[in-house]
Amino acid sequence: MRKIDKYFEVMKITLSNKLVYFWDYLSNNLFFVFIMFVYWMLWKAIFASKGDVVGGFTLNSIMWYLVVTELVTLSRPNVHMQITKDVKDGSIAYLLNKPYDYILYNFSLFLGETGIKLMTNGLVGLLVGLVFVGPLNGANLLYLPFVLVSIVLGCMLNFFIYMTLALTAFWFEENQAFFWIYSKLVFTMGGMLIPIDLFPEWLQKIAVYMPFAYVTYVPARLAVHFDMGLFISNVSVQLCYVVTFYLLANVLYRKGARQLNVQGG
Repeated sequence: MRKIDKYFEVMKITLSNKLVYFWDYLSNNLFFVFIMFVYWMLWKAIFASKGDVVGGFTLNSIMWYLVVTELVTLSRPNVHMQITKDVKDGSIAYLLNKPYDYILYNFSLFLGETGIKLMTNGLVGLLVGLVFVGPLNGANLLYLPFVLVSIVLGCMLNFFIYMTLALTAFWFEENQAFFWIYSKLVFTMGGMLIPIDLFPEWLQKIAVYMPFAYVTYVPARLAVHFDMGLFISNVSVQLCYVVTFYLLANVLYRKGARQLNVQGG
């Protein structure tokens, strides 16, 4: 338990430090409001030409779907940028003998910062959704805890994928392209812009097996069309992907640390 306690303390300290900037985080959400306004105009035009229901979504449900996808992506802290910097400038050499696990330490930082971001982005997303389309039709507060579990797992999966990509800095001098490609895959195959339900059938079959869908699509889909059976199966896959990328990040870190050679370090 004492091993876990130190990571819990790191998370608590990060959260309390970030809480000082609660109003700053809240005021920095203008992009959230802007992008949701763009989506609202876009989907209003689509529904005006296609009818009240498109692919099982109404304008009301599609906007709440997009609120959740944006909530997950905008709540991501930039811990991966610090990890990349640690590897590139050799700072990581001075962290190897610290009495903590580097992966779990950064995960604790992530939990602390994501906690405050989910709160502020969640408040903004709630207001934006209510203003643009009103309350979610058919919403049931009893499902909210289950949806929150899926949202948190989506954030965790996003973090471990970014961490895995960041650790490629051990072998690639410039790894920013990996982040760019991954973000675009979440944007498209992850259903961030368009729900996977609206994809051609052959593409749906591919997308639902890829990890990107479990970052944004699954939490958003559960938020607007909750089903307990779907929740159990999808959250099980989310957990499997979280564990897989956690283990992959560990393998990359330990392999990279073994061959680390910092000149002058």
